[in-house]
Amino acid sequence: MNAANVTLADPSPRFDALATEVQGHQQALTASSTTARTQAEALGQEATAKSQGLEAQAKSSAESSQGQLTALQQQVAQRCDADKQSFDAKLAKRQGSREETEARRAQGYALIEQTRSQLTQDLTGVGSTIAAALAAVLVRLATSRDTATGRSTQLTSTLDGAVKDPVSALTALHQEILNAGKTTKDAHQQQQSTLEGQRKALVDQLMAAAAAAAAIVDPLDTQVAPSLTAGKTQADGALDTLGKTIAGQVASVTAQLTVVEKLIDQVQQQVEAAITTVSGTIDGLVQGALTAVESVKAPLKATLDAAFTTLDTLVATVSALKQQVMALFEVLPQKLEQLQTLFQQIVGSLESLLERAMGLLDAIPAADLPKPLVSPAVQGITQVVTQITTQLGTLTSQVGTQLQSVQQTIVSQVETVQTQAQTQIDTATTQAVTQMGTLTDSILQGIEQATAQVGQIIAAAVTQIGTVKDQGVQQIEAMKQQVAARVTPLDTQVPQRLEALDAQVGSGIDAAVQGMRTARDSAEGQVTSAKGRLDSHLGTTNTSVAGGLTSLEQARASAETSLTGQVDQALAAFTQRAEGLKSGAQTQVDSVSTQATAQKPQLLSPLDAIGAQLQGGAFAKPVTAANGRVTSALNALGPKLDALAS
Repeated sequence: MNAANVTLADPSPRFDALATEVQGHQQALTASSTTARTQAEALGQEATAKSQGLEAQAKSSAESSQGQLTALQQQVAQRCDADKQSFDAKLAKRQGSREETEARRAQGYALIEQTRSQLTQDLTGVGSTIAAALAAVLVRLATSRDTATGRSTQLTSTLDGAVKDPVSALTALHQEILNAGKTTKDAHQQQQSTLEGQRKALVDQLMAAAAAAAAIVDPLDTQVAPSLTAGKTQADGALDTLGKTIAGQVASVTAQLTVVEKLIDQVQQQVEAAITTVSGTIDGLVQGALTAVESVKAPLKATLDAAFTTLDTLVATVSALKQQVMALFEVLPQKLEQLQTLFQQIVGSLESLLERAMGLLDAIPAADLPKPLVSPAVQGITQVVTQITTQLGTLTSQVGTQLQSVQQTIVSQVETVQTQAQTQIDTATTQAVTQMGTLTDSILQGIEQATAQVGQIIAAAVTQIGTVKDQGVQQIEAMKQQVAARVTPLDTQVPQRLEALDAQVGSGIDAAVQGMRTARDSAEGQVTSAKGRLDSHLGTTNTSVAGGLTSLEQARASAETSLTGQVDQALAAFTQRAEGLKSGAQTQVDSVSTQATAQKPQLLSPLDAIGAQLQGGAFAKPVTAANGRVTSALNALGPKLDALAS
């Protein structure tokens, strides 16, 4: 009954979902209409902003052109006044009769005033043309702006008319869908309550059947329980007797095992004591051997210390010998310095002699001497050359003698130092080798003696440790044999006693089980009889309840199908209405947006054309042309006045 499906699917959330979707249509339509409105309004706003900018640009350009015309008028007036003064000055310098001069002045003044009048009239006409052109541009700007703003207003009005009613209809449809969902929810709850009532009726029927089944089963407690209790009491008595018998026999075996365990504990303690004693003895032997080895190491260490001391002495001797040998070579730098000094003296003497010779040669004016004096000059040169040759020979002999003497001295000293150093090094080497051989022999002899003594000590210690170990092993084996003598009989007795106990336990358990089987057979007969009556009763109940559940499931399926069909039909109608409202309004909104985008270039093109004209200098061109005419007229006036003044 608990597993029976009586839950109807609630379709009301589908209405809520559709209402949300319709609300989304409304929001999307509103958003798109807002975008289209922005585009339509932007058309008028952009046209207004652009026309205002162009209007300000046109006025500024026109004012600038008017200012240039005013400056040209002032320039014409100043130039004419200047030409009149210049003409008067030239007439004053002209030679001629007074009447002719005055006539020429009148002609010149008339020519100047005629030029002034013509140029002033021309500039005034250009100013009027610029004012008229500005007025025409302002009219064109206003017309283009009004056309664009009018189209923007028209598109906005069209958009409002296209969106207002669909948005209101979608709002009403949204509320209508919510109301339909609430009505559907109420119908669902009513049908659900009806199904719950039908299931409750089946539950009541089942509870009544259960009470009747309990009336069949409950008497078994008073009928079956006494026989089962008697069988259980009999089995408990047999098992208690068996337990007491087995407990006595087990206690006897346990006592024997306990005695053996105590013996094992005692022997274990004795074994541990023996092991401790043997370990202590072995430790003493090892310590004695180590002490003997240490006593052997002491003389060997003394021998090595003496050897190292001797080596340190040899190292000190070698260092002293090094200093002595190096001291012998310290005299050589002084001799070398003497040789260098002598060389510098010789170089100085040669340079002095060379300067002296060059001075003597330079002092002979051979080129300037007359022929009668050539022979004396040649004789003088010959004498100078002879003196130089004699001095060089003497100096060379002296230098050779001195260098040979210094060389022999240095060579003699180097040979002496080499002989002394070689003698000292040979003597030190012989002594060091002799001492090293003596040290090596003494060290090897000490090591051999120490090795022999250590071998004897270790051999004696190993023999003593083996004797102590054998004694300990013999004691432990004797203790093991004592324990084995007590444990071996139990290996046979305990399994035999356990087999006898196993047989007694099996017989006792079989007797107890036989009593329980008899009680069980009696109880099973009573239960089988009650089960037959219960099966008959429950079969009838099962058939009735199964039919009720089938009918309940059919009712649920029918109600769900009917409710779902109604909901599908209503939702389809709502969806169709929503889609129709959205699509129709969206088409008009898209049309307005498309028109605003497509018509924008066409509506703004007149303003762009006006802007292009202003950029091309529409107001500056007439001023430029007038400036050219003024310049030409003023330039042509000067030669005419010069002709009258000449």
